[in-house]
Amino acid sequence: MSFKTKIIITFSALTAILVIIISRIGYVSVREIYLKQISDQTQLLTQLIAKDLSPRYLSFLEEERPQSLASEYYRETLLNQAKGMSLPNAFIFDADYNILVQTDTQSIATRHDSRLRLNRREIESLKIDKATTSLPFQADNGQWYLWGFYRLDKRYWLGIRENASRLAEVESLSLLFWGIGLSGVALAIVSGWLLARTLAKPVDKLVNFSRSLGEGNFSTSLPLSIKGELSILAEAMDKMRHDLAQHHREKEKMLAQIAHEIRNPLGGIELLAGLVKEDLVAKGGKTEYIRKILDEVTGLKTLITSYLNFSRPATPTPEWVPIKELAAEINGIFQNRIDQKNVQLVYNESEGKIWFDRHHLRQIMMNLVSNSLEMIGDDGAIKINSSRNRAETTITIVDDGPGIPENELQDIFEPFFTTRVNGTGLGLAVCKKLCEENQAKISVRNNQNQGCAFTIIKNNK
Repeated sequence: MSFKTKIIITFSALTAILVIIISRIGYVSVREIYLKQISDQTQLLTQLIAKDLSPRYLSFLEEERPQSLASEYYRETLLNQAKGMSLPNAFIFDADYNILVQTDTQSIATRHDSRLRLNRREIESLKIDKATTSLPFQADNGQWYLWGFYRLDKRYWLGIRENASRLAEVESLSLLFWGIGLSGVALAIVSGWLLARTLAKPVDKLVNFSRSLGEGNFSTSLPLSIKGELSILAEAMDKMRHDLAQHHREKEKMLAQIAHEIRNPLGGIELLAGLVKEDLVAKGGKTEYIRKILDEVTGLKTLITSYLNFSRPATPTPEWVPIKELAAEINGIFQNRIDQKNVQLVYNESEGKIWFDRHHLRQIMMNLVSNSLEMIGDDGAIKINSSRNRAETTITIVDDGPGIPENELQDIFEPFFTTRVNGTGLGLAVCKKLCEENQAKISVRNNQNQGCAFTIIKNNK
């Protein structure tokens, strides 16, 4: 899992949990505040009504005689109070939960309400002249109500039903708070992505910078806009780049000096061996051993020259080089080898140009074409293609040879890496170095059918 992904998941999860918890707490708090308010109000109304009721006539209330004088007295009193307080219903019930008197005309025929028994513990534990309220409940008509209870004496209680319709609005807030929570989650994810991008971007820059150093590109500039603690790391990496570049230059200078010191005596050895060979030929002696010496000397001189070209390339002098003209020149240089293998060296008729050092580009194309000529068989083909757009110019050299093993593609441009017995392993390394000197890139890939393709890409800036 990447650093950026971990930041997004961690930040989003924590923020989402926090937002959901806050939203839930907000909803519960609003609901509790409303219930506390409506409960206190219902309890107060219950007490006010109970003060106008005389408990002395309660014993005369009989369920079988709903039209008794006591019933009429209590009903009239309850009606006056319920009307003034806008109560849906006020009633008196006994210990058997039989409703003896009530103000709701639609429920006159109903003498029992099973929902009263759900509050049995609160009702029976209530002391005389004390009031309490029930939990809110939803009636058959879909409306929310709250019961208030007041104990009149040991056997009778006053009950009122208060309208709690605003509880439905509070319940609808639940959806609102859930919406806020989900919006917070979405915002957390977006914020987490932006935060991860902000934190990971300089890290990615430093990773690319270190990768470039690992590839030997010591001219790579330190990434800009890196602040905070990461700037300390960036400065340390930049110092490392300077130290590595200096060490690399010193090593190449030393090796180039050694190679130069070796090449000078090799010239003398080659000259003396050539004179010995001439004497042996004149005297009719055998020249086999001296010829082997000359071959080895020639091979060493070629290796040293290749290394010197790699370690100390000439400073580029870029110009607009006509690709077609250079391709024709390469064709003339290798004409004998082309004729020997009956190879077709084809280049497109484009009049495109590339901003490059002419001698460097010539050496690169000569190395690539020479490698292709060695790898392809008789009657093969080599194609030089070029293309150009507003951003960059591309040169591709394609052959129909056996290609390069996939496990060797990543090392093909490394110095001294070769698949040939007599190869120096510096030809493609020189190509890569000369491309870097001209701010160009070179890459290789195998074709789908056969052969491989080397591509040079140069920005037009």
